[in-house]
Amino acid sequence: MSNRRMLLSEEGKQILDRVVDSLECERPMAVKIALAKGISISEGPVSEQYSPGKNKWTIPDNIIKDKEFLLFKHLIINEVSTPLTDDDLHKHMLAFIEKGLRKLEDDLENKTSMEDFRLRII
Repeated sequence: MSNRRMLLSEEGKQILDRVVDSLECERPMAVKIALAKGISISEGPVSEQYSPGKNKWTIPDNIIKDKEFLLFKHLIINEVSTPLTDDDLHKHMLAFIEKGLRKLEDDLENKTSMEDFRLRII
């Protein structure tokens, strides 16, 4: 079990690149952090709509797999409080990633110069 390809919005891709640079980590790890952050700050399904823009970025297959995928799957099902098909699961997963990226961007912009971003996102 693993994630399928998902299309991240243009703005989401720009935020992801900033997060990757700030955390000094690889993109797959930043995507997982954004997903976890999106789930943790949500109260139910994500209602915000994110405009895709022209230059969408494809989140590749198999970034989130095996036990991590199963964990995120159950966290998402618990958050939306309904059974989900595979297509619905991936739509919600992308929405939580987008929401998490927006929150990470907000944390990054509001941190003080002496504050470590890695500690801020916890």
